[in-house]
Amino acid sequence: MNAIFAKLLEANKKSILVQWLDCALALFPEKMAYSTPVAMVFSGALEKILSSLGKSESDCREALDDVTRILAVQNFPPSKALSIFLEPKLILRDIMMKTTLADTLTQEAFNSRFDALTLEAFDSYMRHREKIYQLKVEEGSRRMYMALRRAEA
Repeated sequence: MNAIFAKLLEANKKSILVQWLDCALALFPEKMAYSTPVAMVFSGALEKILSSLGKSESDCREALDDVTRILAVQNFPPSKALSIFLEPKLILRDIMMKTTLADTLTQEAFNSRFDALTLEAFDSYMRHREKIYQLKVEEGSRRMYMALRRAEA
């Protein structure tokens, strides 16, 4: 991982995290306090994801799963739900524009990390959505079976 990118992340971690969490919570129609269970899960997971981005070998699947599991059960279109994974890219781009450290290699490393993160989030989100639909189909089958049993009795 590009050392300059890692330094930028570390130096601005708190600011990025606060802005990212605000964007994530803004997805929900009602104003959400930081003390709600969803906000607490998002806060912890987003911090883990952000910490892992600065490392060359990062594994943030568990944190991604925590966030995408919550997003998958919401009544959002996927584009809106997964838009929160584009936010840190915009936040960090603004920070990089203000600093002289941002060279082409740093920007490429930064773009590739966030693109990979977004794709991982999409995979995780779709796994959760597929599970939800599978459960709905199974529940419908059970209801139909029970209705047939009652009709036969």
